[in-house]
Amino acid sequence: MRISWRLVAALVATLAAVSPAATQRASGDDQKHQVENGDNLWKIAEKYGANVDELVKLNNLTSPDLILPGQVIQLPARPDSPPPGGEYAVQPGDTLSQIAVRFDVSLQKLRDANQVANIDLIVPGQRLKIPGAPAPLASAPPEPARHPPQDPQLEAMFTELGSAEGLEPGLLKAIAWIESGWQQHVVSPAGAVGFMQVTPFTAGWLEASVFGEQLNEDVSVYDNVKMGASYLRILLAATGDEEKAIASYYQGPGTTMSGKMYEETKRYVELVRAVRQRYWPK
Repeated sequence: MRISWRLVAALVATLAAVSPAATQRASGDDQKHQVENGDNLWKIAEKYGANVDELVKLNNLTSPDLILPGQVIQLPARPDSPPPGGEYAVQPGDTLSQIAVRFDVSLQKLRDANQVANIDLIVPGQRLKIPGAPAPLASAPPEPARHPPQDPQLEAMFTELGSAEGLEPGLLKAIAWIESGWQQHVVSPAGAVGFMQVTPFTAGWLEASVFGEQLNEDVSVYDNVKMGASYLRILLAATGDEEKAIASYYQGPGTTMSGKMYEETKRYVELVRAVRQRYWPK
């Protein structure tokens, strides 16, 4: 399971875990971005004209979807702007749209200036003319904090499915809220789906080894939460510890049982507990 967008950022404002911080954009090796409400690595890469793989390697991330509010993301050292009529040498992993964002020019102008017939076909080392000088980018307003909806039917569903597995419903609700913001349509880059962000591998294993039948976790909120509740109960039984079970839900039981707990995982556990304490205290 992975945090999918990640909504955790919006929760932070409510929980006062991290205060909103302004994006920093310096020169040279000091270029960095502090993760804010609503950020994910794809959004950050697009904003700065970088690519996700580049950011993952530069920041030694274990996975592109493992970032949390307050975390500082180092950005590739690049010039903020070229001189009017300047040129840029395409780097491995660059796309034309990323380069347009990087230098604050429209994709069409960049395409026209370089007579690019196919915007998906540029190669490393190719030199592109950058039309004009960029204007400063306006700061985006911070996203408002989000709160769980007051939905008696959803609350009743969590209580039913959590209780059936011997779980404290507040814990199940908190994990679902951190994972997806109680949104069934959310799909992570790893293919995890729904309220509980159930991965295809976990879903297949649960169907074969636990339920003995196929469920519709991709479209059914009920089936998705049922899977997540069952998996969480299994993790609690295997680890014998709530903290380790929550960590296993995030980074996988194998890593957790080996004694490792990544810093991102520790923050995830803290967020789950903070959300439960705020909205569904025992």
